[in-house]
Amino acid sequence: MNAIPTPDHASDDRLANDSKPIDACAEYLLVCQAQSIELNQGSWRFTLESADGELVLEASDDEIGDLNRLTLLATVRGLESIEGASRVTLLSTNRYLIRSLSDSLPRWRENNFVWEHFGRRIDVQHADLWRRVDRALSIHRVEACLVSSRLVSNVEPTAPVRRDLETSGGQLNLRIDKGHAGVPSRTRQAGQSNGGPKDQLRRWLMGTAETSEAATARRRFSAADLCSS
Repeated sequence: MNAIPTPDHASDDRLANDSKPIDACAEYLLVCQAQSIELNQGSWRFTLESADGELVLEASDDEIGDLNRLTLLATVRGLESIEGASRVTLLSTNRYLIRSLSDSLPRWRENNFVWEHFGRRIDVQHADLWRRVDRALSIHRVEACLVSSRLVSNVEPTAPVRRDLETSGGQLNLRIDKGHAGVPSRTRQAGQSNGGPKDQLRRWLMGTAETSEAATARRRFSAADLCSS
């Protein structure tokens, strides 16, 4: 007599999780940071926020490793701290992390995180952490953003005054402008709640602004749109 196969409830659960609509998942903003004290010594830190800006989790620690490894540690710890499949917007100032996530990781995955070096097959750099990142990416939908800033002015912040560039007798003329009268106060529009993302930057980062690639692809702008905006 042939045995009747018993249902694999674990497989059913996995299928149920895989079929869960991505829109029903929680949304998080994950900021990953690292700082080097010495060449192979430093610290990592991550902050995990919900879509409405509430701090969910924050962690940091001192570790041995270069700046790239420390940033990877922050990424791994941050992604692994999220329970359940979620939408994650990952922010980092580390170009190695963002470029590796978008360009190198698919190739490393195909080659089982090894590459050929002078006839020998060795692990890619930080392969242990990249395997954990790859595992987290199979659970969460992650968008990685590179945050870059550059100093363009060395002027120290001073009192809110307007500096005229004209000088008189070697003295710099300063003029303090009075506040404009009759400026209407900013009021909250009807239907706008106190919760949820309030600033354009957060809405853009979380993918809810209408400037996303998908929204742009749905409609082409014309000259009339530019004139009316």
